[in-house]
Amino acid sequence: MRRAAIVLSIFVLILTIFFLAEDRLPVLAQQRSSGDEPVRASVRSRENDKKMAEVIRQLTDRSSDGLVEQTLHDGTVFFDLDGRFQNVMLGRVDSNGEAAAACVTSLAEANDFFGRDLETGRPVPSLSFLREDISNIARRHGMGVDEYLFYTKMISDAAVNEALASPSSAVITIVNNNGPGVGFNDTQAAFVVGEGGNAGTTRGEQRLNVFNFAAAIWGAFLDSSVPINVQAQFAPQTCSTSGGVLGSAGSVNVVRDFSGAEFAGTWYSSALANKRAGVDLIPANPEINATFNLDLDESPTCFGPNWRFYYGLDNATPSQRINLLVVLLHEMGHGLGFQSFVNGSTGAFFSGFPDVYLRNMYDRSVSLSWHQMSNAQRQASAINVNNVLWDGPNVRLASGFLTNGRDATTGRVELFTPSPLQSGSSISHFGTAAFPNLLMEPSITSGLPLTLDLSRQLMRDIGWYRDTTGDNIPDTITGVVINDDVAIIDDTVEISWTNSGGFNRNVTIELSTDGGATFSTVLAADLLNTGNFTWNVPNTPTTQARIRVREIGFIQPSGISSANFVISLAPSSAPVTVSGRVVDLFGRGIGNVHLRIDNGHGRTSTVRTNPFGYYQFSGLSAGTGYVLSPSHKQYRFSPINLLLNDNMTDVNFSPMP
Repeated sequence: MRRAAIVLSIFVLILTIFFLAEDRLPVLAQQRSSGDEPVRASVRSRENDKKMAEVIRQLTDRSSDGLVEQTLHDGTVFFDLDGRFQNVMLGRVDSNGEAAAACVTSLAEANDFFGRDLETGRPVPSLSFLREDISNIARRHGMGVDEYLFYTKMISDAAVNEALASPSSAVITIVNNNGPGVGFNDTQAAFVVGEGGNAGTTRGEQRLNVFNFAAAIWGAFLDSSVPINVQAQFAPQTCSTSGGVLGSAGSVNVVRDFSGAEFAGTWYSSALANKRAGVDLIPANPEINATFNLDLDESPTCFGPNWRFYYGLDNATPSQRINLLVVLLHEMGHGLGFQSFVNGSTGAFFSGFPDVYLRNMYDRSVSLSWHQMSNAQRQASAINVNNVLWDGPNVRLASGFLTNGRDATTGRVELFTPSPLQSGSSISHFGTAAFPNLLMEPSITSGLPLTLDLSRQLMRDIGWYRDTTGDNIPDTITGVVINDDVAIIDDTVEISWTNSGGFNRNVTIELSTDGGATFSTVLAADLLNTGNFTWNVPNTPTTQARIRVREIGFIQPSGISSANFVISLAPSSAPVTVSGRVVDLFGRGIGNVHLRIDNGHGRTSTVRTNPFGYYQFSGLSAGTGYVLSPSHKQYRFSPINLLLNDNMTDVNFSPMP
């Protein structure tokens, strides 16, 4: 029983592991330098740092200066970002010999990650990319490290397999941009054939397999009739024994005012713009560009001897390896739209227009969304630590598994807003306070999932709507009904609904007892989408019951029953009465008040109060819901909803002030 409870706990938390370090030994400086004299090694390291600083500065440039705005014949406006606004994944070897990785989008962030100024060599505080030890995480769940890793890997693998077997997906194509014998075309024998389930026999095949697997995971959760092209290449990148660039990725274009845009005057990453337009708006360009560091596999001075990428299709990362799959999932997420193009330092929109991502950003200190703010307000909000949150409805709905980094009342999830500002990573990642850890946090930390966690819901919030058939029409659920106007407690009733657009994902069915204001009772959490469900009616009497059917984990597609129905005890054979009094604000009876009682299904009765304000209805059906409404030419009254299981007295009214 204890073991079953542990497994269930892990499943609810959706924890998986990224970097596993077993019996790692520190890589000594003399081993890394491989015989070089200390002075020469130091000089070479300083030169590498300066080169790395320049590369990071170019890739993470967040200005539109010098970029050319272009307009298509249909009014679509776009910019070629010219390699800017990239998200750069960096890696380093910690003092204990373990790998650490983080996604940065500015040189200042890179300096923070490495703990030194790459241009001058001066030490700088390194506070933003701290990692939690895997043993601490395992201990919180009452497990040893090996036991924790076994269960998290099992759960993660199962979730990924389910995703890849899903009935619909977007096609994400990896465009091999390497020349003969290089990168994806490297014919050298694989480091380990079958590593982590990767069947490639050469290094090039294994690299391409990992890229295609990451593309398949993302594609399984996105619907688009337009193929998404990722121009990808392995190439030498700046690197040293103290760390270096692992890779970078980002959208090639930003696009606005195209046919199908949810919001006018709003920037979209090109993959999302194409999805919503239903056509490739800029066919000459790929949607995403990705470059990864060839030197990690080939140079003994990159991290150190024996370090390389791990090419497994899982997250069981061995010692002295960098998990390429998890890094790729993170960077592809940015390219698919998980980023804002706003200038956090000034608060200014990119080229004067907001992007669809920031429309979902909310500052709880001032109760404003970012697209509603002035530049000065956005500038201040960007460093409002832990108070800028993602406000999209799908993330709010699905965030309940988080035990930290979430507003418990609204479900909003914290975004990364450190002070001082980290241009790029600030706001374009989930906050580091989130627990369990999330894929799109700035740091690649222990516990990252392969299931895309809340990244899927965020994509839905920015406009990746469900479209199973690829006809550019959002899928819907309609015709939600129950087969009885009155649902009798402990009876079974049938709930049915209709799927449109070929929608066939599993659904969640929920009950509202307040006319659809909230849906607090889950009737079925993960149900095969057959269009019907047999329901055992719970003991929740109400006259305002409604049913919602929605895609599991998302707010849409969803359908809600169109009218309130009654949940009641079994009706008795005898009719029942309702009586009471109508009085004024001073407690005096009001005569000649007209009262009407309606069961909502064509049966109504009317009576009038006597001179002392008293009234009575007789012969009403037990187990039925009614609406009782008084009216008078001098007074206004609010109606009352009644659920009649027995005679009711003292159903009194007084006029509204």
